[in-house]
Formats: sequence, C-alpha cells, structure tokens
Amino acid sequence: MMDLERLRVETSGAHNSVEQAIPLVGREFTSEEYVSCLRRIHGIVGTWEQVAVNSPIGWLRELVAERQRCHLLDQDLRFFGITEIDNEGPLLPRMNDKASLLGTMYVMEGSKLGGKLIARHVEKTLGLTSGNGTAFFRDHGRQTGVLWKEFCDILCAKVTDPESAEVIESAKEMFRVFGSWVNHPKNVHHSTTSFSIENPRANI
Repeated sequence: MMDLERLRVETSGAHNSVEQAIPLVGREFTSEEYVSCLRRIHGIVGTWEQVAVNSPIGWLRELVAERQRCHLLDQDLRFFGITEIDNEGPLLPRMNDKASLLGTMYVMEGSKLGGKLIARHVEKTLGLTSGNGTAFFRDHGRQTGVLWKEFCDILCAKVTDPESAEVIESAKEMFRVFGSWVNHPKNVHHSTTSFSIENPRANI
C-alpha cells in the first residue's frame, strides 16, 4: 500500500519549488504575463496528457481520459485571442509502467488543488468575470477535492509497498520537469504556445 504521508513529505521540497515557479499568487501581473504563464502550462499539461492517455494499462488510460483539462487551457487562450499553438513540449520522465505513471499523475492531479484561489486572484487582478479566461484553474470546481481523494484512494489501492519508491521518485522528477519548463527563459519570453500534440516527447 502507498504511504501517502511519505509521498507528501519526500516530495514537499520539489513541490514548493514548482509553486514558486508559477507567479500568479500574491502579486500583480498584466494580462500578457498571465497569457505567457498559460502558454507555459499548456506545454507541459498537453504533452503529459497526450502520453498518459496512451498508456498500455487500460484502467489508467480511462482515468487519465476522464480527468484531461488541456481543452480548458485552449479555451482560456482563445478568450485572450490566442489560436495558434506550436509543437514544443518538455522531455517527460519515464512513464512506461503503473508506478512511474501514477507518480507523474500525482503531480498533475495535485496541481488542481489550489486552482480556485488562483482563479479568484487572476479574476480580481485582471478584472475578469468568473470562468472567463480562468476555466483551467477553476477546473472541476467543488468536485476538485472529491476527485483528489478518489485519486489518493487509487494510489493506496493500486500501489504495492515495493512500488512506492518508484512512485515517489517519479513524482520528484515530474516536479523537477514542471518547474524547469515553466522557468526556462525560452518559455518565459516565447511568443507562441508550447504544446506538443503530434510528437509528444517522453521516455516510453
């Protein structure tokens, strides 16, 4: 059984680094800066979803398909007039078995938890109405906590003790990739959305 507290504690440092890389809380920003952030997030979310939804493990494919949200980033970017995207995305961690994929998914699912607070701050800062330009961060709304608990229950039920270490290492690596991608100078100042759809790059 996966020890969730051990997973949380051992990834906390990497988690904090990623939070600091997303500059949307506790500061003012322009709509251009917000769109730039959405573009960077689009690159990693889109690439991860494209790889994960093609997992050879049937129940994991279904789980990922039910929780995809890159279409919400598309919606937000269209709100700001962004319709063209390129095919760039980060090199993802290895995701070729159950433990490694669940480790990366722990990062992606956990990133939804603070979305409501981010959405409110963005809407207040940029003068937006609820959900317009912030659909990605509002995501599942009141169901977010329920879906997070369901995912944690899946971790406990599906991950064996010997697999726990691999889940933790995979989560750490995914946090590192996430932080590196959104912080890379090329992505911070890139003029088009970074999103890999035809040729997602991952060690699969």
